[in-house]
Amino acid sequence: MALRLLSHSLEVYSGHFIAIVDGEIVAVGASAEAARARARASYPQRLPTILRIADERTASIPAFLARPALARVHRHVLQLAPTAALVGGAVRDLLLDLPSHDLDYVVEGDALSVARRLADRLQAAYYPLDPDRGIGRVVWRPRDDEPLVIDLAPPTGSDLETDLRRRDFTVNAIALLPDGRLLDPLGGRDDLERRQLRPCADDSLTADPVRVLRAVRFALTFGLQPTPALEAQVPAAVRSLDGVSVERLRDEMLRLLALPQPQLALRHLQTWAALDAVLPELTALLNLAQPRPHVYDAYEHSLAALAWAARLDRLLRGEDDPADALEVTVLAALLPWQTAWVSYLQEEPTVGHPRWLWLRLAALAHDWGKPATRSVDAQGRIHFYHHEEVSAERVTARLQSWRCSTAATTFVRKLCREHMRPLYLARSGNAPSRRSLYRLYRDLGELVPALALLHLADHLATYGPELDPMALRRYLPFVKALIEPAFDADGTPIVPKPLLNGQEIMALTGLESGPPIGQLLEKLREAQALGNVTTRDQAVAFVKRLAGR
Repeated sequence: MALRLLSHSLEVYSGHFIAIVDGEIVAVGASAEAARARARASYPQRLPTILRIADERTASIPAFLARPALARVHRHVLQLAPTAALVGGAVRDLLLDLPSHDLDYVVEGDALSVARRLADRLQAAYYPLDPDRGIGRVVWRPRDDEPLVIDLAPPTGSDLETDLRRRDFTVNAIALLPDGRLLDPLGGRDDLERRQLRPCADDSLTADPVRVLRAVRFALTFGLQPTPALEAQVPAAVRSLDGVSVERLRDEMLRLLALPQPQLALRHLQTWAALDAVLPELTALLNLAQPRPHVYDAYEHSLAALAWAARLDRLLRGEDDPADALEVTVLAALLPWQTAWVSYLQEEPTVGHPRWLWLRLAALAHDWGKPATRSVDAQGRIHFYHHEEVSAERVTARLQSWRCSTAATTFVRKLCREHMRPLYLARSGNAPSRRSLYRLYRDLGELVPALALLHLADHLATYGPELDPMALRRYLPFVKALIEPAFDADGTPIVPKPLLNGQEIMALTGLESGPPIGQLLEKLREAQALGNVTTRDQAVAFVKRLAGR
């Protein structure tokens, strides 16, 4: 019988010991020895995990053991360190019946040694995550399961309870003991049931100000309401955010942007007066009026663009279903290439951070240059000439300050710098020509699908509730035309390989190596993209004609 199916009738096993093999309860006994003996009688070649079930209030059958990969990790950890306790987020997720991908164990003694031996058993990767504090990390990619990250650390205090009391929030200060009981000194389980987020101590946030951002993430992820005690600590912690390492700040901000509705996280930070400390480029847009057809100021527009970018990537990746007729219309225009979209958006410019995440950041930052470029003409019209260039500069500075990778920084910078280009193409009212598409892909290559999504999010955010559904249906073919060359494998490549190389053109024309040869190559490639030149003989005649030969 599957362990998960029994998790709601634990009173049957109250006071007994159970034996678990591959996520299933296979034996019950009045003692650990009795349960183990019965399990081995049925499964002589398997080593069971033995758990004691206490009363209903303190008992917690680890539902995560229903996954064989997690059961295997837990079994090996307890074999290597019999007193090890699973702590933190994994226990919280267990109680909420959520999947776990990160397991944290508190281990008495040499946690680094235990981590190394665990990695050997699992044939996984081992990293000394923090040698000074004795923390080891194991990264295991089991077959047919999600990757697991297992951290093993000694207690930060004199014992496990002290360790728990030093954590950030009570819902993360619960431990699963080796016998299956919960150690919950601060009432975190009650807080989960009451859906409240409470700090572990009076100085939890000031002791580590980045917990302000973590509080927002946990509140939105798990539907928790920050308590007055937590909110009372926020102002002092916000004043200390400038002392947080840029790497930790970056990581927490990216986790917020990865939420299903990242705009809500930023609104929460603004409510707590924390947004200016982490993204002053965004708060500079507050109350910055924009001309029609914009319906929002620059700040609200940026949050709306972020919301739409997140919504689009989740729809395309199959994370959500369309919620209304508008989303159905938008998704229908993009779905012909859903498989290609999933692959494209999941690609990681930086390990662990997929392309869709950086696209969201570009949507948030695409107008950061507007305050510096605002002007008003003689007729009172507001303009932001060349704001895209300043936006690119500002987001580059921000990502460099966060020490982001060159690949991610380049991706976001180019998106911000080029985000007006589709709009310029759309102003003719016609579908983009083959020549304009060629030049777009020549200049931006694989960036174009992301640029098209950014443009669509920007467009939807511009009109907001005033968006005309019929006008949108007329506009979506333009967006599709931008995307099609990237994902249509059957047609002529939008940027074809030249039929002649530079050496051949030099021989045909008698020209020496230099800019004229490059210009001829470019004109030949454009002629090929337009379908005007399709064979080598045509290419020879084309080049000779251009060179006057």
